[in-house]
Amino acid sequence: MKARATTGDITLTPNEWFKAKRFKEQYWRYIVENAAINPTLYIINNPAEKLEVVEKVEAVRFIVPVNEWKLKGRGGEGLKYL
Repeated sequence: MKARATTGDITLTPNEWFKAKRFKEQYWRYIVENAAINPTLYIINNPAEKLEVVEKVEAVRFIVPVNEWKLKGRGGEGLKYL
């Protein structure tokens, strides 16, 4: 299920796309457009075969919050040691 407040592109996670390719006719994608005002449901069977997609490769990043590295690192005034 993907829902949009208005309308626009939807994003499928890599896992969703791999499952759609694997399960083919047994996989369904439900999309709700204009969910906030006037919902319209679209049902697509076997989206991996029926939809044209644009693959967007994004790097995975690991964010370390400032309070985390400050708490776990050693240091005091001046030079900060890890």
